Amino acid sequence: MKLNTPKPEVSVVVIGRNEGARLDACLRSVRQANWEQTPYELIYVDSRSSDDSLARARAFGATALLLDDTRPCAAKARNLGWRTAQGSYVLFLDGDTELHADFVPLALHTLLDHSLCAVWGHRRESKPEQSWFTRVLDLDWIYPAGRTLYFGGDVLVRRAALAQVEGFDATLNAGEEPELCARLRAAGWQIEHIDAPMTRHDLALNTLRAYCLRAYRSGIAYAEVAQRMRLRGDALWQHEARRDFRHGALFLAAAPLWLAALWLAPAVALALLLPVVLLWLRTMQRCAWKAPGQWGLCAAYALHAHAQKIPAFFGQLQWRRAARQQKTLRLVDYKEAAPPPSFALKSLLTLALTPLAWCQRALGARAQRLWHLARLQEAIGCRVDPSNVILGALQLHGTRNIRLGRNALLYPGVYLETQGAGSITLGDGVVLSSGVHIVAFDSVVLGAGCMVGEYSSIRDANHRTGTATLRHSGHDATAIDIGANVWLGRGVSVLRGASIGANSVIGANAVVTRSVAAHQTLGGIPARPLRA
Repeated sequence: MKLNTPKPEVSVVVIGRNEGARLDACLRSVRQANWEQTPYELIYVDSRSSDDSLARARAFGATALLLDDTRPCAAKARNLGWRTAQGSYVLFLDGDTELHADFVPLALHTLLDHSLCAVWGHRRESKPEQSWFTRVLDLDWIYPAGRTLYFGGDVLVRRAALAQVEGFDATLNAGEEPELCARLRAAGWQIEHIDAPMTRHDLALNTLRAYCLRAYRSGIAYAEVAQRMRLRGDALWQHEARRDFRHGALFLAAAPLWLAALWLAPAVALALLLPVVLLWLRTMQRCAWKAPGQWGLCAAYALHAHAQKIPAFFGQLQWRRAARQQKTLRLVDYKEAAPPPSFALKSLLTLALTPLAWCQRALGARAQRLWHLARLQEAIGCRVDPSNVILGALQLHGTRNIRLGRNALLYPGVYLETQGAGSITLGDGVVLSSGVHIVAFDSVVLGAGCMVGEYSSIRDANHRTGTATLRHSGHDATAIDIGANVWLGRGVSVLRGASIGANSVIGANAVVTRSVAAHQTLGGIPARPLRA
C-alpha cells in the first residue's frame, strides 16, 4: 500500500491479546497478500496485552489502537477497529490467523452482489499436528459453501452494513458474530460462504484444560446468544442450545448410572454400551464428508462432538445462574498460561463441580427444608403449617409439646425442650436464630413477630438448691411470656418468671430476670432500661 493513497477501499482490522509471534505472522500475511492494486489500511486493536504486541504492530506500519477497558472482549475490540476504519469494506482478522493471499480479490468480486453484506471462506488450522485436540478441532472450521446464517471472526464486511446495525454487541463476551448476523439478516442483508481458503489459524490448544475451557466458553455463548435470539423471534441457535444442554445433562447422569450398573449387573452395563457405540458410529458417518477416507480422524471427531457437550453444559448452566443473579461473567480465555499440574487439576475439578454445587444448593436446600419440616411435624405429633421454614436440623427433647403458628423461620441448631406438662408456643412470624435454646417446664410463649438472636437462652425453670445433688433436685418453674414484635439480641438470657411486653428490644448478652413493660429498650446484667 502506498502511503499517499487518499482513501483505502479495504480496512483490515486485526484484534489480539498477547499473540506474540502469531501476530507477526498475521500482519506479515496481510502485507504479502495479493491486493491487485486495491488500496487498503491496516489497523491493529490490542486488548491490554502484557507483551509487546502494540510495538510489533507499529513495526509493520499498522495503526495501533489500545482497547483500554478493564473487561476487554472481541466485540469491543472489533467495534473500535471498524469505527476507526476509513474503507468501504472491513476485513476482520484475529491476531492468531494468517490471511490467504488470494482471498480478498475473490471476496470483493463476490460482494458485487449488492444483496450481500459479508463474505467469508474456509478457516483451517495452520498446525493441526501440534496436538490431538487441534487436529480434531480443525474439522470444526469446515462448513458447506453457499448462503449462511452467520459468519465467524474472519470475514469481509461492508462498512455501511456494520454502521446500519451499529456494529457488534459489546455486552457479549462470546458469540458476538452470530448475534450481529441476526441483526444484519433482519435488516435485509445476506451472507455468503465461498468455497475458497480464507485464513490459517493457530489454535494453540494442547491440553485437556484448554479444551474444556474452550468448550465451556462456547456453552456460555450458546446460552446467551440463544436467549437474545429467542427474545427477537430468531431461530438461530435455539435448537442447538437446547440440544447441547439436554445431551450434556444426559451424559453427566449416564456415567455414574452406568458405573453403578457395572457394579451391580455387569451384563446389563455391557448391553447398555450398544446404543452408545451406535450413536458414535452414526456421528462418524454424518461427519465423514469433512475428512473423506480418514476414518480414524472421523472417529476422534465424533468422540469430540459428544464429549464437548459436558463442559458446554456447565457453561450454559453458569450463564443461566449469572443471568438470574443479574451478574456479568468474565471473559474465559483458554489460552491463559496454565497453572502447575496440581493446580490445573484442582481448577478443572472446581470448574466442573461448581454447577453441580449450585444444583445441590438450589435443589438440595429445598428438599432439606421439606425434610426438616416433615421431621418436626412427625416429632411433635401434630400438623405444622407449610408456610414455616426450617433451614436445618433442630434438636428436640423431652415431651416435645411444641406449637408453631405460620411463617416462622427456624435456623439450624435451635434447641427446643419441654418436660412434664411444659409447653412451647411460637406465634406467627417468629424467628429463632442458630443456637437458640428454649426449655419449658411450665410454659414459654413467644408472640407474633418475635426475633431471637443467636445463642440466646429462654428457660422457665431453675434447679432447686440445698440438696445433696443438684442434678436430681427437681425444678421450680414459672411461665415466661414474651409479647409480640419483641427483639432479643444475640446471647440474651430470659430467666424463670420473666415477661417482656410487646415491641420491646433487649440488647445483646442482657439477662432478663423480671417483668418488662411494653415499648422498652433494655440492656445489661440484670437488664435495665437504656437511656436514649
